[in-house]
Amino acid sequence: MFQDNKENGMAIEYYNSLPVAFFQISKQGIINFINSEAQELFAISQTELYQKSFTKLLSETSKESFHSFINTIGLGKNKNSCLVEIIVRQNFTKQVSLFANLSLDGEWIQLVAVETSNENKISYKKEFEDISNVAHVGRWELNLITGSLDWSKKIYEIFELDPHQFQPSYETFLSVIHPEDRDKVNHAYSQSLINKQKYEIEHRLILLDGRIKWVRETCYSIFDSKGNPEISIGTCQDITKQKELENHLKESEKKYSNLVENTASLVWSLDENGHFRYVNPAWEKLLGYTKDEMLNHPFLDFQPSLIAARDKKAFDKFSLGDFDAIKHGYETLFITKSGETKFLVFYPSPIFNSSGEFKGSHGTANDVTFKRTVDAKLEEIYFELGQRQYAIDQHAIVAITDLNADIIYVNKKFCEISKYTRDELIGENHRIINSGYHPPEFFKNLYKTIKSGNTWHGEIKNRAKDGRFYWVATTIAPIKNARGEIAKYLSIRTDITEIKEADEKIKSLLNEKALILIEVHHRIKNNMNTIYSLLKMEANSQEDILHKSILLDASNRVRSMMLLYDKLYRSENTDIISIKDYFPTLISEILNIFPNHENITTDINVEPVAISTKILSSIGIIINELVTNSMKYSFGEGQSGKITFHAKIQNQILIINYEDDGIPIDPTILLQSTNSFGLNLINMLVKQLKGIVHIENTNGTKYKIEIKI
Repeated sequence: MFQDNKENGMAIEYYNSLPVAFFQISKQGIINFINSEAQELFAISQTELYQKSFTKLLSETSKESFHSFINTIGLGKNKNSCLVEIIVRQNFTKQVSLFANLSLDGEWIQLVAVETSNENKISYKKEFEDISNVAHVGRWELNLITGSLDWSKKIYEIFELDPHQFQPSYETFLSVIHPEDRDKVNHAYSQSLINKQKYEIEHRLILLDGRIKWVRETCYSIFDSKGNPEISIGTCQDITKQKELENHLKESEKKYSNLVENTASLVWSLDENGHFRYVNPAWEKLLGYTKDEMLNHPFLDFQPSLIAARDKKAFDKFSLGDFDAIKHGYETLFITKSGETKFLVFYPSPIFNSSGEFKGSHGTANDVTFKRTVDAKLEEIYFELGQRQYAIDQHAIVAITDLNADIIYVNKKFCEISKYTRDELIGENHRIINSGYHPPEFFKNLYKTIKSGNTWHGEIKNRAKDGRFYWVATTIAPIKNARGEIAKYLSIRTDITEIKEADEKIKSLLNEKALILIEVHHRIKNNMNTIYSLLKMEANSQEDILHKSILLDASNRVRSMMLLYDKLYRSENTDIISIKDYFPTLISEILNIFPNHENITTDINVEPVAISTKILSSIGIIINELVTNSMKYSFGEGQSGKITFHAKIQNQILIINYEDDGIPIDPTILLQSTNSFGLNLINMLVKQLKGIVHIENTNGTKYKIEIKI
């Protein structure tokens, strides 16, 4: 339509401001636009006349002269006016004079209608003056015989000259023309006299203040019988606004063309047969075909055969007016030159000629291949996630809460273990399954962890709807949005009720076992105390020194065992004991047996390391033998001395360094072949413990024992 863009909108505003009836019609007489003055003059609206023939307004007697008139104008020939009769309403007509010229682009005829009166006919000159005031058209007449130049009032206005100060002549006329256009104008006029043809030219004027105006000048000459020019008659129309609009339109078209040529969108047009008439460079980049390889070829040539058959039917329906056949956003496939498939979405619009016939289509298309690839991948991922979710739901208890711990999702497993339905849980706070087992500080620490963005792991005891308690191993992780803010919490739980119940049973059994072991150790200690007392009594009753010594040694070994069982009896853990609690006490009690123990000092340094009671009992006997040998053989009666005992763990090996500064052991004595029961016992026990022992006899006796624990 005439007002389809901004520039035409400006033209409409201009033509509506004219105080004369103005029409824009095709060369066939089809009305494209009428201004408001014409609508008022003929009592008809733009909508009623749009795309209708101008002859709809004419009486039958005027139609033939009108067609002759516009045919002459359409051929570019000048015809001053045409008098026609307009039917305003039934039985009422008006006589109007029509004046016309061809638009600059040659597509339209611009028509001015002036109402006339049969009673008072006015001259053409007066008519022209009236029209020129509104159409910005001036008339001039040059008498080539006298050299006089006559300008209409409008010419002076267009040139912005004072008729009282400016005497018109051809030379002064040329002086007002822009210097760059003078030769062109002069040449056009001179050639028209030679060729005896009308001419039309557009050129610039340079005004007194330096401003530029554009005018359209037409001229024809009258010749005598010998072919000599007598008079030149012409018009001059101010087309400055039209030129500005035209230049603006050209600039807009240039910008639009640059936009189309450089856009990443696919821009195209097809003729009525579906052949490409235009493709922008984005097509070359996408499909790999050059523009020449695509133009004048059917779009079907660039599609898979099955898709081409489908789209051919859709295009045929579209060309017949079934625009639903190709919906807005029609998706199809194209094949690149290298054989790659591309998914394209087309946005087509039909193209019609002035008669309303389908002449093709144009529009844009977007490459959505990446989106389709991503969609396919996402579909695959969603399917896989669905399978994973199914697997998780078969085992795990899953819930999602908002920031207030209100439940917004639970899986089937959650409902099964809690005995609540999904509807009963959604919207409820997680406190609905709180068992009351854990103190408030427990949950404060939990929420502090997840609110800080960290994941919480732990075990929670919950209460089901039926009152049954159940335990779950729980992992709660914060879920963040795209801005990195915590939006909700995801908890995954595993039912460990049976495990916890089994643990409780095991703990109960272990406690029972510990009590039994403590009772056993207590009874063993009491029995050993009895044996110790009997051995002591028997030793004291012996007169033979050797027998007495043997019985005392045996009683001391029993006392070492008693000390171990006393420690076990008093210990919460009956499997292991700290050597720091055992060794110093054992050494002190063994020394107290001997009368001269007050003369002996000790240096005892033991690391706080716990070891098995099985190993510790054997090591206790070894220490008993070492201390006993020192007191019996290294220190004489009344003799003072020092015993040093150091024990440490290094690389999972217990290292014992024992020494006394008394009489050294006989260097001829070997552990492997000695007759000493005590030394044989030490050697045997160290071997049983898969350890080694070294003896030195310089400045007393030194033992180094290494046992792997």
